[in-house]
Amino acid sequence: MTTKELMALQDQIGEEQVVTKKYRTMARQCSDPAIRQRLESIATQHQRHFDTLMSHLKA
Repeated sequence: MTTKELMALQDQIGEEQVVTKKYRTMARQCSDPAIRQRLESIATQHQRHFDTLMSHLKA
């Protein structure tokens, strides 16, 4: 992996981490159960993206 690719991967990992935290925070603050569930679902998707990207660093 080139330095440029590694930097792009690290940037994307950071972005996924931030987005995951934001959606989880919004879900905790939401009083509507359906919206809360959808926000948690989106957070989970981004957590999976984060985990996948991290696995590329460990490979």
